[in-house]
Amino acid sequence: MQLLVRSGFLLLLSLAMLTNVYAQDRVITGKVTLAKDGSALPGANVQLKGSTRGTTTDGAGNYKLSVGPNATLVISLIGMVAQTVEVGSKSQVDVTLAESTSELNEVVVTALGIRQEKRALGYSVGEVKGSDIANAQRDNFLVGMQGRVAGLTMTTTSGTPGASAMIQLRGASSIGGNNQPLFVVDGLPIDNRTFNQGALVSNRPNRDNDYLNRAADINPNDIESITVLKGPEAAALYGIDASSGAIVITTKKGSKGAARVTYDNRFQSTEIYRFPEAQTIYGRGTLGYANPSAATIPAYFGPKYAADVPKYDNVHSFFQKGFTQVHNLGFEGGSDIATYRLSTNYTNQTGVVPTTGYKRLSVRLTGTARISPKLDVMTSFNYVNSQVTKAIRGSNGFLISLLAWPANDDITNYLNPDGTRRILGGSINQGETDNPFFSVYKNKSGDITNRTISNFQLNYNPTPWLNVVGRFGADLYSTQSNLFLSPESWQGTDVTLGGFATKGSVENALENSQLLNGNLLATVKKNFGKLSTSLLLGTTIDDRNYKVTTAYGEKLYLPDFNSTNNTDPTTQRNKYTQTQQRLQSVLGSLTLNYDELLILTLTGRNDWSSTLPAANRSFFYPAASLAFNFSDLPALKARGNTFYYGKFRASYGQTGRDAPPYKVAATLVPQTSTGGGFAYDFYGSNPNLKPERGESYEIGTELMFFGGRLGLDFAYYNKTLSQQIVTQRLSYGTGFIFGLLNGGTFNNRGVELQLKGSPVKKADFGWDVILNFSKLKTDVKNLPADVPEYYNSDTWLYGNARSSAFVSNLQDYFPSTNVAYRSYNFNYYQRGSGSATAIGGYSYARNKNGDILVNPTNGLPITNANFLPIGDRNPDFTIGLTNSFRYKSLSLSFLLDIRKGVMSSTVRLCTSGVRG
Repeated sequence: MQLLVRSGFLLLLSLAMLTNVYAQDRVITGKVTLAKDGSALPGANVQLKGSTRGTTTDGAGNYKLSVGPNATLVISLIGMVAQTVEVGSKSQVDVTLAESTSELNEVVVTALGIRQEKRALGYSVGEVKGSDIANAQRDNFLVGMQGRVAGLTMTTTSGTPGASAMIQLRGASSIGGNNQPLFVVDGLPIDNRTFNQGALVSNRPNRDNDYLNRAADINPNDIESITVLKGPEAAALYGIDASSGAIVITTKKGSKGAARVTYDNRFQSTEIYRFPEAQTIYGRGTLGYANPSAATIPAYFGPKYAADVPKYDNVHSFFQKGFTQVHNLGFEGGSDIATYRLSTNYTNQTGVVPTTGYKRLSVRLTGTARISPKLDVMTSFNYVNSQVTKAIRGSNGFLISLLAWPANDDITNYLNPDGTRRILGGSINQGETDNPFFSVYKNKSGDITNRTISNFQLNYNPTPWLNVVGRFGADLYSTQSNLFLSPESWQGTDVTLGGFATKGSVENALENSQLLNGNLLATVKKNFGKLSTSLLLGTTIDDRNYKVTTAYGEKLYLPDFNSTNNTDPTTQRNKYTQTQQRLQSVLGSLTLNYDELLILTLTGRNDWSSTLPAANRSFFYPAASLAFNFSDLPALKARGNTFYYGKFRASYGQTGRDAPPYKVAATLVPQTSTGGGFAYDFYGSNPNLKPERGESYEIGTELMFFGGRLGLDFAYYNKTLSQQIVTQRLSYGTGFIFGLLNGGTFNNRGVELQLKGSPVKKADFGWDVILNFSKLKTDVKNLPADVPEYYNSDTWLYGNARSSAFVSNLQDYFPSTNVAYRSYNFNYYQRGSGSATAIGGYSYARNKNGDILVNPTNGLPITNANFLPIGDRNPDFTIGLTNSFRYKSLSLSFLLDIRKGVMSSTVRLCTSGVRG
């Protein structure tokens, strides 16, 4: 009994003491604002120092927290300098946070628009400031990215206005599919397609024409920052569309303050200063024999010109001075409640190739509003009109004709007095290549695009620990294109007729593109002492619908009238193509952060793709990353400025890729022959087709010295791609010609290094240097159907050179025990062997010592009978070196882009006649 009384007394005493303690607690309130302009900072962490008690600010920057006596608050936010404040007797504690200028607190926008401190990332990312893109003064912002990110390779199809640009991150990720990264603007993907001429009635390959990739519609002056997610481990949350990485773009928003108007312009003159070397020694003919009527390529290695024969500098005579003007006009302003930004851009570019040009008008309106302390809204609307005037290219295009034109003929003299085409040989039907001036002035190609990109975003914070974001976007555009071939033009391809054969042709196409997408994300955050946790759950949907209508006609009544009404009605044809695909996904990410020292992130995503067979259209891929900021260890915290920061990172990820639409089951197509009806298309069915798979890991480190004035970022990655989806020829016994098959495995591995330095950092003068180095090695293990080479026929341009992928063990397919293969001599290094980005062609025959074999009859090298690797489109290494100088309010910067080991097709063209 005494024991019970004593226990009860102790319990009452404990409760009384506990009640007394909490009775001393009180509730304080406050507001957290940005020091620069006083705007509210939602989502800031307000933590009671020495305890797990804390909260976050609402949409208006306000907070409420229960504290005890002698309380101290720690207020922090990503990208800001944390503040420690003693509460004392105050009941309201307002705090201002300043933006951090230290790279230790640098913030980047990663997948799904998530803002994270770079020190928390367990994988390598590339960063490009919007100001750097604008200062590069490129009309296509993709061109301005070259050399600024390690592991990024940018290649333009040509230097003409409106030329498309291809970007690869860490090499090819698919042998038969798309290797371009996903482009994301303000959290939602946008379209980056180029028009496919297979939708035309003429069913032309894309190698004779070029179409601007749609990401180039973005106004460089609207870009705030660009984050480059290079591998599957970084881009896993974006799914199959980011299997080749992702380019994440954050656009500029309006800021608080009075209304402001800005205007800037640029006027630029362009002139070619380096020209390919064309031979001017030999006249028309082949193998040293004269043939005055020969005007086909490469019939320009006949006898030597006589000493008194006049020669013309045709290459220099063809090109002209280009001119570009750019105008940017902007309006912005706002308050604590709402902000706005309206930007306009007008670009007008005349190319160095006659008749070529590019015009773009862009208008973008962005607005943000705080509906309540817990709800924010962001909307944007972008309208773009672009017009491209092009010169037809390809094996019969103006450039090849220009380089091969006889030096004793004036290229500017391309018309007869009556306005008809001047012929060098006997007649056009002998296959005489078009004079370059005739090609660009008489043949027409161009397109006009009207595009709208809209984005609507809701950001809701129902509690301090829960955030919900919903986004919806619509990317709509319409492109009208026209292709006109003069009846006197030989322009055509190996699979399509030229203007002469059709007596002139006109083809018009209208493409209507629709991309609708959205995502819903919920993030839960909870702190357990030094352990901070964050759980993200979400779902996304992506719906694409493309419609193309084309009209075609031949036999022009009037030779220069560009209209299908000017064609013979019996030759007129039309074609309608529709492509639709849908992707649905669920995803999740868990981040465990221990005292900013060790950060572990686990992610997973499951996709359902409409382009795969029902049994295989669902697939899951995980990713994980670890960041260890070892410079925060207690033993290293008192390190001083000499060793400023150090991090080790490691990551692993998987990815998938689906098939092109309407290729896994046999489809019916209309017949244009007498009687009409339907018949099977070229592609047969494959109900067992599976998605491509990728598996990658990366390790790296980040080091900073001397207070951040010297920095190093190193990464090693290894990526294996398997179950490749490629087009293979089928046995004609199947009733089809092509089919999609799984097969083929290749590996990419490489190193990336970035060095940053500030040799001079003074109040009035500064000098900053950034060096990016990348080296990549590809190893093709095997190819579908156990073949030694896979190639894309649309890349087969000139001189029997084509885009190919070769296995590493070619000697197993062409053994030296077979007499027919002994001249291949695989002991001699062949660039491109084992590469997924090789150039295939007829290589020289060699003896066992590696010496080139020569035909004793004509003295020319002997070529092998099979396609073998003769080069690689991927360089041995790339270097980007940027130097930036600042003196008071003046700045100067320049970038050197260095690529070693890229084969030049122009050189191959200009010397192919010598090689035979």
